[in-house]
Amino acid sequence: MASLGCILFDCMETIVDVKIKPDIRLSCKWTYYDSEYESLWDSFDSFVESYETAKNYLDGKHRKYEEYSLFDRFMFMVRQVDTKGHETETIVNALSNNYWKNYKRNCFVHDSVKSTLLELSGKFRLGIVSNFMVNGGVEELLEIHGISKYFDFIITSIKVGWKKPSEKIYAAALDAAKVPKEQVLFVGDDYICDYEAPLKYGFDAILLDKENEFIDVKKRITAIKDLVHMIS
Repeated sequence: MASLGCILFDCMETIVDVKIKPDIRLSCKWTYYDSEYESLWDSFDSFVESYETAKNYLDGKHRKYEEYSLFDRFMFMVRQVDTKGHETETIVNALSNNYWKNYKRNCFVHDSVKSTLLELSGKFRLGIVSNFMVNGGVEELLEIHGISKYFDFIITSIKVGWKKPSEKIYAAALDAAKVPKEQVLFVGDDYICDYEAPLKYGFDAILLDKENEFIDVKKRITAIKDLVHMIS
């Protein structure tokens, strides 16, 4: 590999960790309860069904790896129900804000990650490349946990319009990296999006394998703090 100039990190469960990994029902719970609009659906289960319908419809409507916002998903859901005189956008904003409030409460950053970023930021350009459906969400999370100062740029699928493993989001990251492709290292916990696809694009890559599942992968670490030794 050429001399390292820039390190790209996935965000969720790589830099920012979660207390509980959310599935569809938990995401719906965060959105539905205490939104003040629970009565628009017959029950929580009907809300979950509506959420799944919206997801399936919008996923099918968009091209492969094309991104859309979570706001759009909620908008689709609300348009399928009797709003009982409430403004559609008001309801969608309430659902979105409720979800995001609860999502943020589920996030944390290890001290070892913070100290690693501090050390690396003095040596390399650092960037985030994340699949994220909340506009400005990654930026806010990094700010909340005091680590935004370590990153030179943030690339998200909601801004680019394409999500990993689309080459388009890696191309956007390369433009922001301001170094040759051969000097870029990608680090993340998803084998396809953060390891296989970056390698195919021409980056170097190290897989974050917290559960020790990919023992055949030569370039892997089990914690972000091990990255310093891996690249030294």
